Amino acid sequence: MRRKLIPMACLTFVINACASPQNRKASADVGAATPLYSEKVGAVLVEKVRAGSCPKTSWESVDWRKLVSYANACVKNGDWAQVEKMGNHLAIVSSDTPWGAYYLSLSAANQKNFPRAIWMLELALKKAPREGILHYQMGRLLWETGDEAGALKSLKTASEENADLTEAHSLMGTLAFHRQDFSSAEKYFQKALERDSGHWLSLMGMASVRVKENNWKEAENFLQKCVRANPLSSRVRVALAQIQEQHLKKLAEALEVYKDLKSLSSENKLDEILRFNVDEKINNLEQTLSQAQKVNQVTVRQPADEKKVSK
Repeated sequence: MRRKLIPMACLTFVINACASPQNRKASADVGAATPLYSEKVGAVLVEKVRAGSCPKTSWESVDWRKLVSYANACVKNGDWAQVEKMGNHLAIVSSDTPWGAYYLSLSAANQKNFPRAIWMLELALKKAPREGILHYQMGRLLWETGDEAGALKSLKTASEENADLTEAHSLMGTLAFHRQDFSSAEKYFQKALERDSGHWLSLMGMASVRVKENNWKEAENFLQKCVRANPLSSRVRVALAQIQEQHLKKLAEALEVYKDLKSLSSENKLDEILRFNVDEKINNLEQTLSQAQKVNQVTVRQPADEKKVSK
């Protein structure tokens, strides 16, 4: 049975984690004219690539390294027709590198053609068997097609070849969480956070682990970090408010989170629309806090003056 790709939908208790598709970025190094993979174009994931131009014309004659950066921009912009064209071109003009097959794999995965996507990645790995991100992408695809054992093997190889590949550690944590191996999940998420303390998916993973342990205070701490890492995520803010309200009884703090949600929603800044009546939630909390305040007020009773008795 095919599974949802982990960075696209995962780690839910009241959170649904989302991330961008993965990709690479070309370095500024020009190197020799002949495209040998030993020149090693620098590789990073597409969510770490800055927005750029995805040219429609006049790109066929540029150096293959520059074309890699163009292809990254096209992936970032979701222009898959251009990604396909550039992948085919790179497969011809830089046949000793893995990038043509890699972009064709990304394009096939976007079309849900997973057999072709895996085949293209296998071709890329033959050209660059020690490239960590290729193994990472293979792990994602194998998970998508239901091969969890194969996915874990590819992800372990990715982390071994590139110890700084945060996403590989995080995805292994997600797989462990899915197996309800929360101890291993925590280990992998922590390993990812050691490399990127603001890695959103790993922070949510740690929050999810703490929820499973009923450790609401630490879950709150991780969710607060998630909010700082991604202030426009509605689900993370809702999760934080629910934990504060229902488990920590921090009604005033929860109220402020709901008010922030209302403000961001009214400005259309949230990544998803709110699926509950936030005004009703705010009103109920305000009434509860008001009643509690009245109950807790201490009324100091002044004794009446004693009546003077005449002798």
